[in-house]
Amino acid sequence: MKRFLVSILQYDVRADSLHNFATIEKLFAVAGGRKSKFVVLPEMFASSFQYDELPEFSRHTIEILKFLQGIARKYEFYIIAGSLAVKSSREEKYFNRSYLISSEGAVIGYYDKVHVFFQNDENRYFNAGTKTPVFNTSFGSVGIQICFDIRFPEMIRNMVKQGMKIMFVPAQFPNPRKEHWLNLLKTRAIENQIYVIGANRIGKATDELNFFGNSVIIDPYGDTLANGYEKEGVISEYVDLDFLDAYRKSFPVLNWL
Repeated sequence: MKRFLVSILQYDVRADSLHNFATIEKLFAVAGGRKSKFVVLPEMFASSFQYDELPEFSRHTIEILKFLQGIARKYEFYIIAGSLAVKSSREEKYFNRSYLISSEGAVIGYYDKVHVFFQNDENRYFNAGTKTPVFNTSFGSVGIQICFDIRFPEMIRNMVKQGMKIMFVPAQFPNPRKEHWLNLLKTRAIENQIYVIGANRIGKATDELNFFGNSVIIDPYGDTLANGYEKEGVISEYVDLDFLDAYRKSFPVLNWL
């Protein structure tokens, strides 16, 4: 199938995990009712960045994955599981890790955020990833970048060389950098002739830190097909890989790679 529906779950990622899971279960049902084939969650979707609670949250990774695997099987869609804090086996740090779960409920693989963000002390608690895998799915080759990663185009271009046609970007991208978010995602789509699916959160983390949402689905030409603005909900739009292939053929900038 070359044309299929992709959905983003946009919501306020609170410190209350039970509230978060009640929210995403409701939103998953909406995405499933629309017959989505991929559903993506925002970065740190279960708990947000609560550094003092990382040891506790990381102990629930397997339990959370089992929950998502059941959801994926129930609605028969792939899940890009935003990211979770996963304990490093080497030291007292964590990885900011996104999992890809198949529509059969299998964990296909994971991506560890390479560019851990310095301004919110993420680098004090998280190790940087070292690999940028591209995953084969029944709908085509996909890749994952997390939030700050989108500022580093060389890594993304390497993923395109590996065959990536759709890039999912779970994020917690805050104010006042909305224009950076939108323009970077659009640029990554245009320069690589790929679909870019950016999943940001809404809500307020502190009095100084709040989030603008604007989760978007952008096509290889750079057109924004859907935008969630600042509302909780499910943002859905069709991805058409026949369009992508035809556009690449008609305007073959990737031949210079």
